[in-house]
Amino acid sequence: MARERLHAHAAGGALIRGYIALAIFVALALLSIDPILIRWGFFERAKVHQLLTIAPDRGWGEYPKFLDDVRAHTQPGDSIAIIVPTMRWDDGYSYAFYRASYYLSGREVLPVVTEHDVVHAQNFARAKYVAAWRRNVRDATRHVVWTGDNGALLEH
Repeated sequence: MARERLHAHAAGGALIRGYIALAIFVALALLSIDPILIRWGFFERAKVHQLLTIAPDRGWGEYPKFLDDVRAHTQPGDSIAIIVPTMRWDDGYSYAFYRASYYLSGREVLPVVTEHDVVHAQNFARAKYVAAWRRNVRDATRHVVWTGDNGALLEH
């Protein structure tokens, strides 16, 4: 009988330890949730969408609109060289190039500088269009297709 009581007592202790472990696990899981995640459900979705859409473009606020217009004036498969105020890869050209590649999907976006800041003259010559944002580009072999939003689109 003593043995049975000892066995029942040990089983009850294991059960209590299991409940304590479960309570600690649940507490840790709840404490690890960032409160902002809970508030996400109560945000105005349209406003959040607008803010998150422009978040990557801090300092380049008009650039997405410019790229939208370039997209509207070109066709899938067209090759487009990108010219922006900074022509140094790590000073912003990489951002401009990759953002253009995203916005102009379906078109071939050609960089005119490498990650080592070497000019890709062959990409400039090969491109059907040159999209110049906040830069003046004069090229006798190209004519202006569109201007606006601090930029221009030139075609061979």
